[in-house]
Amino acid sequence: MFDYQVSIQPHFDIACRAFSRRHNIAKLAREIGMKEQTLRNKLNPEQVHQLSAMEIAVITDVTEDPILIDGLLAQMKCGPSVPLNEAKAECVSQYVLQATAEIGKVAARAVSGQRMTAECKSSLVESVNAGIRYMSLIGIAVHSRIHANPTLASTVDAISGLGASIGLT
Repeated sequence: MFDYQVSIQPHFDIACRAFSRRHNIAKLAREIGMKEQTLRNKLNPEQVHQLSAMEIAVITDVTEDPILIDGLLAQMKCGPSVPLNEAKAECVSQYVLQATAEIGKVAARAVSGQRMTAECKSSLVESVNAGIRYMSLIGIAVHSRIHANPTLASTVDAISGLGASIGLT
């Protein structure tokens, strides 16, 4: 049903380098109960040590930075992660504004004419991923809002069924 593939591009390696640049590794290592040098080695693609799935989960949970998971997903040619626990129906307008801001960053880079450096590319990918994440949260929040109201859910189901029966889908 799904055809996962491993990309030949070093998405996860790039994510590890970016993560190392923006976090205090010494402090993080203490928080997760790992030796600082061990964490540095695991975040360095040139070392043989690698992060385990559970270490990535713990690091993401502690830092609330999805870059490692997004890098791993990109390595598998998948879209970015979406934290379902963040979806709140009352935050839809905030998600829309944040998605718009991220899309604005992408648009600004597209028309800037600047040379695409590795840093610029990384920033662009982060904006795209954040925009996708916020758009997904909008969809989840709206979906939960509809299904929280039985009358509205029944109406949506009826309209969907009517549309399918007359061939609108």
